[in-house]
Amino acid sequence: MKDNAKRFTDLVVNGGYLSFVDGPFVLYNAGSKTCLGPCNSDTLRWLSEGRLYYTKEGKCLGMSGKTEGSSVVYLDCDGKSDLQQWECHNNTLLTLKGQSLYLNNNNNKLVLSEDTGSRSLWVIFGTTEGPCTRTHRELYTIDGNAFGRPCQFPFRYKDKWYVDCTTIDSSVKRLWCAIETNYQDNELWGYCPTTTTEHWHKNPVTGSFYQLNLHSALTWHQARTSCQQQGADLASITEPHQQTYISGLFGKAHVSVWTGLNALEEDGLWQWISGKPFPYFRWDSGFIGGLTLCLSSFWQSSLCSKTRGYICQKDPPATHTSGFCSHPWIHYAGRCYRIEHTKKTWTEGQTECRKDGGDLASIHNIEQQSFVMSQLGYVATEELWIGLNDVKTPLLFEWSDQSAVTFTSWDSTMPAGGNCVLVRGEVRWSTQECEKQYGFICMKRSSSQPSGPQVDTNPGCKPHWIRYGSYCYFVGQETKTFDEANENCRSLQSNLVDVSSGVDNAFLISLVGYRPERYFWIGLSNQKHIDIFTWTNGNRVKYTHWNAQMPGISQGCVAMTTGILAGLWDVLSCTNQEKYICKHQAEGVMPTQEPVTPVLPSCPEEWHPVGSRNYCFKLFTVPYEEKKTWFEAREYCKAIGGDLLSIHSATDLQPSIHYETFWIGLSAQDPNIGYVWTDESPLSFQNWNDGEPNNMNGVESCAEMYVNYWQPGGSWNDAHCESYNDWLCEIRKEYNVTEDGWLEYGGSQYYFNSHEMAMEDARDFCRQRHADLAVINTLTENTFLWKKINKGYFGNLYIGLTVDLDRTFGWMDGSPVVFQRWDKNQPDFKNNDENCVAMTTSMGFWHDYNCGTEMQSICKRSVSPPPNSTVAPTVPPTGGCPPDWIQYQSKVSMRKQGLRKRSVLLQNMTWSEARVQCETEQGQLASTLDELSAAYLELQALKLETPVWIGLNKDETQGYFRWIDGWHLNMVQWAKNEPSRDRPCVYLDVDGTWKTSLCNHTYPSVCKQSTDIPPTPPPQYPGECYQDDDETGWLPFRGHCYSFFTDNMEWTDASTSCLRKGATLVSIEDPVEFNFIKKNLEFLKDSHPSFWIGLMLSPGRNYKTILNGIETCIF
Repeated sequence: MKDNAKRFTDLVVNGGYLSFVDGPFVLYNAGSKTCLGPCNSDTLRWLSEGRLYYTKEGKCLGMSGKTEGSSVVYLDCDGKSDLQQWECHNNTLLTLKGQSLYLNNNNNKLVLSEDTGSRSLWVIFGTTEGPCTRTHRELYTIDGNAFGRPCQFPFRYKDKWYVDCTTIDSSVKRLWCAIETNYQDNELWGYCPTTTTEHWHKNPVTGSFYQLNLHSALTWHQARTSCQQQGADLASITEPHQQTYISGLFGKAHVSVWTGLNALEEDGLWQWISGKPFPYFRWDSGFIGGLTLCLSSFWQSSLCSKTRGYICQKDPPATHTSGFCSHPWIHYAGRCYRIEHTKKTWTEGQTECRKDGGDLASIHNIEQQSFVMSQLGYVATEELWIGLNDVKTPLLFEWSDQSAVTFTSWDSTMPAGGNCVLVRGEVRWSTQECEKQYGFICMKRSSSQPSGPQVDTNPGCKPHWIRYGSYCYFVGQETKTFDEANENCRSLQSNLVDVSSGVDNAFLISLVGYRPERYFWIGLSNQKHIDIFTWTNGNRVKYTHWNAQMPGISQGCVAMTTGILAGLWDVLSCTNQEKYICKHQAEGVMPTQEPVTPVLPSCPEEWHPVGSRNYCFKLFTVPYEEKKTWFEAREYCKAIGGDLLSIHSATDLQPSIHYETFWIGLSAQDPNIGYVWTDESPLSFQNWNDGEPNNMNGVESCAEMYVNYWQPGGSWNDAHCESYNDWLCEIRKEYNVTEDGWLEYGGSQYYFNSHEMAMEDARDFCRQRHADLAVINTLTENTFLWKKINKGYFGNLYIGLTVDLDRTFGWMDGSPVVFQRWDKNQPDFKNNDENCVAMTTSMGFWHDYNCGTEMQSICKRSVSPPPNSTVAPTVPPTGGCPPDWIQYQSKVSMRKQGLRKRSVLLQNMTWSEARVQCETEQGQLASTLDELSAAYLELQALKLETPVWIGLNKDETQGYFRWIDGWHLNMVQWAKNEPSRDRPCVYLDVDGTWKTSLCNHTYPSVCKQSTDIPPTPPPQYPGECYQDDDETGWLPFRGHCYSFFTDNMEWTDASTSCLRKGATLVSIEDPVEFNFIKKNLEFLKDSHPSFWIGLMLSPGRNYKTILNGIETCIF
């Protein structure tokens, strides 16, 4: 039984997700130079709940107490006993969890002690690694009745203890475990993960295997770990056939399950976790991306912390071939490639490639992607066509050479607009219109025999060495320890390879990524100091690319991975036997001298230099209610032109900071890779606290720094990213704010005008300062502006975008529109008079507004204005009104709404007298159709310090409230406990609310003149309503169609569901419509006592109805 478990552990390690075997080991005490138990027999292993199992005794390592001098005892394993739960401090100190007394060898007696000297230092025998490098890995169960929960080791079954999975009493001889210490308590169990595919479903077309875990309840990260423990990963759906096959496996199950689709990286880019391509899209309506697969087989996004079932996928191994290419083609893995810089359309480029017997290039894995990036002469400023397109079937991308799509590398824009694909930047893929002209990459199959004379592709290098750039590389053919590999490279006048950039790393991926070996040594290690990684050749660390959970707290040497996650770096024991890569400068190459570092400018006031780097830092300490999450802190730093601080030495933070905990720029958002700095600098220095990072409960992926009296240099801890902390920002030393208050960012200057003005006045304000209303060209710029206005401003701020009557957009200064950031349901062209655009302070999205609306604004200029220059101000024309009238919304409102004019009648009158007086002046008692007109009336009541009559009297409008000028109520401002049933007339009170009154009371009043024409009531005929494909029943009534839904959901979800059906939540405008709805709901009231309607409370605390469409939903 134990052999089976050992084989399982080895298979999991070889599958590539563990760096250390979590099996048995021997503890060695550095001070006494003795082992805990025999040195020649593995006696300890970590189990669940932080327990250490002593195999010789068949019991758990425990203590007789928690006080100084308490001795070691061996106890029956009990997951609830705090005398058996161990943890590590500083990697090599063992202590009971939550205690500060350490396991100490005191004259060959094991006791708890405050001593942290050599007799309390424990390592794994034969290594320099601490005991926690072999910490227990939870195994998530499959099937059974445990809902996927992890195994509990040891567990007791039929009076026998098991520390591994067992096949006892299994009718199918399949390994299983209990999830509680005593199986008999609740008899909860599940099968253990293995790498066999015996109980999986095989797709006969692709050869891939699938495992459906429909009854599990795991988070996304736990589900992925479960798949990885079986040598698989969460499923990737890259074509309709796969979608159909997987949907068929569901049968009639009503569940949603995790897939491998995620947007965990900072740029929000959706990608398959396995690195599979993204050529096929099947978002559910209302979702921008997906993580779950629902019964309907559409994809929906969800928080990764939700618990669901999941689908694992295991693919057959790939095969690779070799061959020969003629000049100027370059060979790689059975294919020949060349870049053509002559610009052509996508079709012309394809024709050109096919003339040479090839096609536009297809890229099928990270190795080919890395080859294109590093060995074809590609530069990041280029844009080149490749063969991917969705010309035949929209949103189903395929290669022009008819090969299968097995890999994609979309940029953050995702496929949006255009049917053909090009590569740009770091070989990211983007869609573009096929008729545009770019260079292109050709590819064809290589020949089995060389044609013509062979060209030396490795000049300046010895035989069996490969030339890349100015260097020669050699892949060792024998496995060696790290030190042996380094000595062998030195005997060849070289060093273990160093990696100075992502392009260099890409070359190494193309060099060894296809190889069957799991690892290759590179020249990085932290052997001399656990917190500092250095290259063996002494070069400065400029780049790192850590694997998941790396570099952690392990002291060791670094190796590059191959396979699916090729190119990532793991920290291994330096005594491991691995192959290796050597590097030296090619013959004839002149060495490049490091550039002289210029004298750096000083830091702004209140900012401090970060060591010798070209950065300054500042600690932001705020009251508790203003502290920020890690994401909010980073956005704040970015908004002022910087980032969260990255730390690269123990001396970076000067002067020292006392008694603070604050966010720094280190995080592990992407589960495929390890910790990275947000400013993309290398992670070569670490300063973790004892036992950190531990990713407690699987939710800690952001780093905080803690400084106190005892740790003036500070230490790091991994924490939940949504926790609240103070924070440290860094900015480049050249960052500045101008003397006249303009903020410099990204080569431009910005000014935030806090004075509320109509658009034309706001633009004049900018022009007088040699600027214009802001033009926004990137998401980064938009985010910068949003975070700047989010804290110090309110409402919305004008930017320089306009909306024409034909619903096209344009920047006022004539710049092309290359970026947009509209809010949901925007622009809505309300009343066809919203022709100006503002950014919201709440989320940074854009809304269209009437240009006469007074708002704050953002100015932008690209260069500083010349001295002593001025711009003549432009005075806008003013309109006129009859005496005693006030013009309102005069700038744009005439296009549809006509000219609205209002007059305040100061004389106290009854409601009827006020109405007659308004009519004699060709007006009506005032109505409010939007928030701006409502605000105007509130202002009049406030000025008069008395209520004023408005145009509402239900006795005049068939017993319900409707404006007497014929308009429906689309927003209301009722006071609490209003309206009253017995008081028909309405006044606006000085507090801005509506109140009912008897009509013979006397108040001043507000009249309105308007050329606006109220809507004509719909024809009173039954009409006909079409029936949806999903058999939704629609009922006709007075020119509208109604449907009643009994699905329970939140108001926003109900509103979205109606919008998907081309309808809106119902707005009830009169008693007749109310009675129609009430009658149809009668038979549903017992099972569904309440239904959503389209009334909502606006941010201004006014109730508003959503627009009523041709069809109406009721939920």
